Amino acid sequence: MKKIAMFITDRCWSGSSSLIIELLSTAVEFQKRQNQRPAFSIDLVGVDAKPVRTFSGQLLHTQFDIKVHQQQYDCICLPNIWEIDDQKLKHNAALYPWLRQQHQGGASIYGFVTGSFLMAESGLLDGCTATTHWHLAEDFRRRYPKVKLCADEMLTSHSRLYCCGGINATMDMSMHIIQEYCGPVIAQQCEKHCMMGTRRNYLRANIDVSQYKKHSDERVLSIQNWLEKHYAEPIGMEEVAIRFGFSQRNLNRRFKLAVGEAPQKYLQLYRMEVAKELLYSGTLSIQQVCFDSGYDSLTVFGRRFKQYTGLSPSEFKRRKKH
Repeated sequence: MKKIAMFITDRCWSGSSSLIIELLSTAVEFQKRQNQRPAFSIDLVGVDAKPVRTFSGQLLHTQFDIKVHQQQYDCICLPNIWEIDDQKLKHNAALYPWLRQQHQGGASIYGFVTGSFLMAESGLLDGCTATTHWHLAEDFRRRYPKVKLCADEMLTSHSRLYCCGGINATMDMSMHIIQEYCGPVIAQQCEKHCMMGTRRNYLRANIDVSQYKKHSDERVLSIQNWLEKHYAEPIGMEEVAIRFGFSQRNLNRRFKLAVGEAPQKYLQLYRMEVAKELLYSGTLSIQQVCFDSGYDSLTVFGRRFKQYTGLSPSEFKRRKKH
């Protein structure tokens, strides 16, 4: 059974914390109805064992003090905090070394809206992409210049560090946790039961290409980010070279030097990761997955997918259902 920690602190939004807990608890309830063992349990943790007064004045009670609690968690959720400032960041000083230790031990960490400030304060986000509420973007950049803030993104992922920038994205990121631990069927049941409608297209946050971004070439990083946003469009490398001020030859040379792959190959592998995620969700036909991942030929898509995964798209989809 996976262990999830919900961190709570003074002036956090009780709705932010309780929404996450209720959604996760809904998933466990659906598992019980299907005679499945619960995939996870949830602990409420804090910087001490005292009750926490939320932004709206409600009292939440921590179960464990992180300074003395020795549990290694699989997932840690950091809530939205109202008007986060120096005082609130200082109040949670004990959290930051604990987060580093937990992440080193294998935990995935999720920062909901301003929860990303707590992640950044720990130093874990240095050199990583992140997001937060747009209204606080400039304050975030000033405090954490080593973090690659993408304030126009609603959800980001980098090396098991997840951030989201709003309440709707909070629901989506909670669904990501459910899908990760309970599978796509339970996640879809939760969405329907909670009347969430069609989930916003945040699947890119589930795709981790951080191993291809361990370089310091900012121009190449800009090209990578652009390709990741426009993967579903017909893209020619000549167009990319012109857009970013390279000759075709220099683009290929510099991109491969930094990334280890040519830009066209990088685009293809990213499209394949998108296709895997879409097939994993189980809600789209293979033809729709083909088109949504940037291919206009089922034959070409099927051949490249099998080369990439060793399975045909239909075989991959069947296996992920079990």
